[in-house]
Amino acid sequence: MYDDINAELVFRKLADTLAHSGQRNFFQLLVERLESILKVDHVMLSEFTYDTLHARTLQVRSKNQWLDNFSYQLQGTPCGQVQPGDPLFINHGICQLFPDDRVLKELEAESYMGMAILSPDGKPIGVLCILQNSPMSHAEIGREVLRIAVAQISAEFERKRNEARILELAFQDKLTRLPNRSKLHEHLAHVVEQSPHTQGAIGLIIIDLKRFKEVNYTYGHIMGDKLLVAVAGRLKSQLGADLFVARQASDEYAVIDTDASLPKMRQLVEQVNRVFSEPFTIMQTQLEVEVNIGASLLPHDSDTADELFQHACIALDEAKTESLGQCIYDASMAERLYRKHRVLNQLTHALNNGSLDVHLQPQFCVKTGKVFGAEALSRWTDDELGPVSPAEFVPIAEERGLIQQLDRLVLRKVGQQLSQWRKQGIEFPGRISINLSAQQFESVDVVEKLGQLTQEVGATSYTLELTEGVMMRKPEEALVVTQMLKKYGFDIAVDDFGTGYSSLAYLQQLSIQWVKIDRSFVRDLNESEQNKSIVKAIIAMAHSLGMKTVAEGVETKGQAMLLKELGCDFLQGFFLGRPVSKQEFEKKWLTASAASTAS
Repeated sequence: MYDDINAELVFRKLADTLAHSGQRNFFQLLVERLESILKVDHVMLSEFTYDTLHARTLQVRSKNQWLDNFSYQLQGTPCGQVQPGDPLFINHGICQLFPDDRVLKELEAESYMGMAILSPDGKPIGVLCILQNSPMSHAEIGREVLRIAVAQISAEFERKRNEARILELAFQDKLTRLPNRSKLHEHLAHVVEQSPHTQGAIGLIIIDLKRFKEVNYTYGHIMGDKLLVAVAGRLKSQLGADLFVARQASDEYAVIDTDASLPKMRQLVEQVNRVFSEPFTIMQTQLEVEVNIGASLLPHDSDTADELFQHACIALDEAKTESLGQCIYDASMAERLYRKHRVLNQLTHALNNGSLDVHLQPQFCVKTGKVFGAEALSRWTDDELGPVSPAEFVPIAEERGLIQQLDRLVLRKVGQQLSQWRKQGIEFPGRISINLSAQQFESVDVVEKLGQLTQEVGATSYTLELTEGVMMRKPEEALVVTQMLKKYGFDIAVDDFGTGYSSLAYLQQLSIQWVKIDRSFVRDLNESEQNKSIVKAIIAMAHSLGMKTVAEGVETKGQAMLLKELGCDFLQGFFLGRPVSKQEFEKKWLTASAASTAS
């Protein structure tokens, strides 16, 4: 500091500078102004590291030039000697007093004045110092300026720390300490924005923990939380520091690779799988964790950050629904998903307005050759989509909770048709079989509901078809429900028999009257001795237990003849009669002029 300092001007200019507190470049403005108003050779603002053994500069000004920031050890420096309170002032021989301080030597400093920057609890967290290549004059002005400046810097440090805490709360997952969903999307947008400049492809992987809820339900949420933390730690440690790992949702994680390619993405997916190849030991319990993985690549299949994320989610959905475990996005997945949502929307509308139709496929008595019963099959032709196969819309109805509504619609339409035929004096031979979904069968008050739906013509007009899997899911409950349905007047048929693991002897306890032999055994019946033996055994066991048999999928005369020879009671299939509308069924099979036997 030189003799021509004007104190009034110094403090006025300092006040003007402090008015910029809170701005991004405040520290830079302040250091530059201190050099100017105090007329010193050097100004240095430093922040201590957490161990308070080292410091790193935030701004360094030397003889009207900016220097690059650097880190330095506090021991053996005047900055390490600064104490809370008054500034440390050494006006002569600073380099001789601190011979190991290379910064002092490089600056050729002679005098030093520094003051500690304090945290709200009074701990030193940094230092602001001015240096002169000659002794300083007007030390009192310098001290007062440093006190005022340091007070504002302390407040600014605290403001920045509070901002950092807020950002941490906003962008960091509290449990795993990983970046959260918000930070994931912010980072993804940033790297995608930078990708044209870096010429790099961006890869995104989303990882879903299979059946994670079972861990919470079985072992408790504390165990579940510890597993999530362990998964985060293993992903971070095994995937490498170059990859961005975030927690995307409760049981989902995301990985961003900014130097990706399609071959590298395939390798990364395999690497993620290896992360979960070993069990996790949580609270002395070993947990095997399986995952579904969806991946996408920009610009290979995406143009924007939103598309990249959307496509990874679509690939993850594909991995889940197709039980593949892992998928890398391609355009066909989006097309299938779009089609699925269109079908869902139109199906919901069709169920609400009752526009689905019911077709009937005749069942023939082997002994008489006459129609004796039929299976009701839902059919749907949409105004926009055209004909939609049951193989497409029934699984969607099951997945989206619409299957019970579909069951009820079929039951109502069958009841209305049977009632109409009765009013016309047309007698329907046998019963109409209706496929009953697992959701309907396991619903509360299923017997009462089915009774109400069929009261127009009575339960004795219906056979309810249930798959082995449905009946074996909760066998004790199934036993009670099937017995009640039988008392109500319904017949019960086990559908697709032979594809599950149940025994006919056990099924007899479930009040089963009919066994439907699965088409997979009928298809190669004439060529496969094994299938022939299986069908023969099913028929024999069913008869010994008082059950009747219906063979599905009969498509050739040879199959029909062999099934008759094996003693099957009823046949159903394209060879004998395709599913047709109720009106066509009436015309072909129920009127007096209709053929009475299969042809």
